[in-house]
Amino acid sequence: MSATPRRRRSDAARNRAALLTAAREAFAARGLAVDVREVARRAGVGIATLYRHFPTKDDLVAATLEKDLTEWSEAAAVAVATEDAWFGLTLIIEQTLAVMARHRAVLDGLSEPRGAPPILVNCLMTLRGMLDGLVARAHRQGTLRLDVSAVDVGLLILALGRVVRLSAVPGGAAEGTAANAVWRRHTGFVLDGLHTHAVRE
Repeated sequence: MSATPRRRRSDAARNRAALLTAAREAFAARGLAVDVREVARRAGVGIATLYRHFPTKDDLVAATLEKDLTEWSEAAAVAVATEDAWFGLTLIIEQTLAVMARHRAVLDGLSEPRGAPPILVNCLMTLRGMLDGLVARAHRQGTLRLDVSAVDVGLLILALGRVVRLSAVPGGAAEGTAANAVWRRHTGFVLDGLHTHAVRE
């Protein structure tokens, strides 16, 4: 006797959850270079099952990162809306690095957008637009060095992303307390150099 529709739905939901868990672990540890066949193997399902749920690798990446990038987008909106542009700028830098720490795939996509999944390309475009506005406002408010551009800030985020990767806990994402402390400390060094008080001193 064939499985009941309820049983099939339950199996499908369980397989999807297993695939997302496996993809999250794989993309966090190894970035976008992960092969979908490895994800299927980690999840304990066949490649055909993976493709039934996620027809393309981009679909799998989008589903895996959706929650974190939604939270990042909400934090970024708060950064843009805040009256204090320096606070907003530091918030968006720290939030972007925090999501990179959880997902190496985000760092990969922002560092090399050509060929990256659309969800990460859109994230990069959003980030660039927000940096343009925040940098201009911080200049007007006198808190960001005038010789620092939005492009400079974007490049510094990517450079700090390398610190995130280098400080990652061996065998996993940069989620450990010690690893987070490293990249946050280096972020503090960079922010101190960007503020106008660095010029006055």
